[in-house]
Amino acid sequence: MAAAAALAATAALFSADETGSRPPDAVAVGILCAAAAALLLRRRRPRTALFGTVGSALVYLALDYPGGPELPVLMVAFYSVAAAGQRWETVLVVVLFGGGGAVYRAVVERESFFEITLTMALLVLAFLLGDSVSTRRRLRAEVRERLRAAAVEKELEAQTRVSSERMRIARELHDVLAHTITTMTVHAGAAADLLSDRPEQARRSLATLRASGRDAMTELRATIAVLRSGDEEPTRQSVPGLAQLDALVRGVRQAGLPVELEFRGERRKLPAAVELTVYRIVQEALTNVIRHARASRAAVCVDVAPTAVEVTVEDDGAGRPEALHQGSGLLGLGERARALGGALSAGNRPGGGFRVRATLPVPEAER
Repeated sequence: MAAAAALAATAALFSADETGSRPPDAVAVGILCAAAAALLLRRRRPRTALFGTVGSALVYLALDYPGGPELPVLMVAFYSVAAAGQRWETVLVVVLFGGGGAVYRAVVERESFFEITLTMALLVLAFLLGDSVSTRRRLRAEVRERLRAAAVEKELEAQTRVSSERMRIARELHDVLAHTITTMTVHAGAAADLLSDRPEQARRSLATLRASGRDAMTELRATIAVLRSGDEEPTRQSVPGLAQLDALVRGVRQAGLPVELEFRGERRKLPAAVELTVYRIVQEALTNVIRHARASRAAVCVDVAPTAVEVTVEDDGAGRPEALHQGSGLLGLGERARALGGALSAGNRPGGGFRVRATLPVPEAER
C-alpha cells in the first residue's frame, strides 16, 4: 500500500501542471516518498502514520510544489486511521487540514470551487471508507464474542443439566433403595435371632424379606425406566403414590415399628409428581425412624386440602442432636418439595421425638 501510494504520488507530481508553482524535482519526490514511508506504520501505529503523512504533505505544500500529488498518500493515511478505529482523530485532522487547506486555496491561490470540492470529497470518501471497514470489523468481533459467549453458556448449561440429572438419579435411587434395604436388614436380623427358638416367625420374616426384595426390584425397574425415558413428569403407572402408602406402612409395621396412618380431607387423585413426593417423604421419614430414632411408635398424617397437600410424619424417639446436620435424604426431600413450589421442615418436637412436615401446592388445573 505504501509503495502504491508513493508511485501514484510521483506520477501525479510529474503530470501536474499548476501555474506559478515550483517544478518537480528530487526534493519533491523525496518528500512524497517520506510521506508514503510513514504509511509503513499504519497497522501498528496508525496515529504516527497519519501525523507523519500530514506533516510531510504540509512541508510539500509549503515549498510551493504543485497541489494534488499528495492526495493519494493522504487518502491512504485517512483510510488507515479510520479503519483502525481512530475516528475522532481522523475527523479532527480532516477538518483542520482539509478545511484549512480549502480556505487557503480559495483565498490565497484562488483555485476553482470544483477543484477544492473534489479534493475535500476525496479525503472525506477515504475517511468514510475506513470508518465503514472499522464498523464491519467491530461487528464481526462482536459477533465472534457473542458466539463464543453463547458456546460457553451452552457448555455451562449442559454441565448444569448433567449435574442436575446426576442429582435426580441419585435422589431417585436413594429414595427407592434406602427404605427397602433398611426394612430387609431389620427382617434379616429378626430372622437370624428367631431361627433357632421360633422358626415359624423366622420363616415369616424371611418371607417378608423376599417380598420386600421383589417390591424393591419392581420399583427400581420402574424408576430406571422413567430415568431412561428422560421424562421430567412421572406417570401414575411408573411411580408409587397415595394408593401405595398403606402397603408402605404395613411393611414398616412388619419390621417392628407400630405406625398409624391417617388421611384427612378428600382422598382423591392428585398430580403424579405430588403423589410421588408425598410417598417419598413418608418413605424417607419412616426409614430414618427405623434406622436412627429408637422410637416405639410413629404417626403419618396426610391432609388433602383443596389447594394443597400437607404430610406430617412424627415419632416419639430420641430426636436429633441440634449440632447434627440433615442427611442427604432430608435434603433431597426438601429439593423435591421446593421443585413443586412447596416447603419442607424437619426438626425435633417440643415434647420429644422428631417431626417432618411438608406442604405441597396442588395445581389449579388438578383441583
